Amino acid sequence: MRRHALKPTMILLLAAITLTAAVVDRIAVVVGNKVITASELQQDLHITEFLNRQPLDLSTAKLRDAADKMVDQQLLRNEMDTSRFALPEGSNAEAMLANFRREHFANEAAFRAELARYSITEAEVKQRLLWQLAVIQFTEQRFRPELAPAPPPNVQTANRMRAGTPPPPDAHNGQTVDQVMEQWLKQERSSTRIVIKQEAFQ
Repeated sequence: MRRHALKPTMILLLAAITLTAAVVDRIAVVVGNKVITASELQQDLHITEFLNRQPLDLSTAKLRDAADKMVDQQLLRNEMDTSRFALPEGSNAEAMLANFRREHFANEAAFRAELARYSITEAEVKQRLLWQLAVIQFTEQRFRPELAPAPPPNVQTANRMRAGTPPPPDAHNGQTVDQVMEQWLKQERSSTRIVIKQEAFQ
């Protein structure tokens, strides 16, 4: 069988395509043994800004902020896997997406146009909405039991109640589920190998 040699111009073209693919998919963040590529990071930001109804902004500052949030998301995913957390049913995403569309778009055409403008798909939006629901459910299940119990009523509290003045909002020693989660994330960050590839943001 006769083999055809590649012309020099074809070789250069193939090299350029390979180089471009390598740049797009280069590593941006490493969390433990999980690798997040630059293209994944950019796509995540596309979806975030679509849902937040914000102009698409792929600036270095925005990408770094997105990378920081993706680190936290991966740490939560790891904890979900460890605790065998049952993810919400996929059918929930349909209802959430329907509500989102009613609130922000006049019709189906407007919704589709925005998906195209942000270079994302309906499936990706559903996946993100389902993940947001999973995070809400998981944080309640995982971190609410760690809240410190409310202190017993004291004389000052009793006097306030008799005077009809509500006590200050210091139940659970002033902590919330979000604050407990933030403390946990800080601890996990300190004990997990996290690498931010600065060249991915240039």
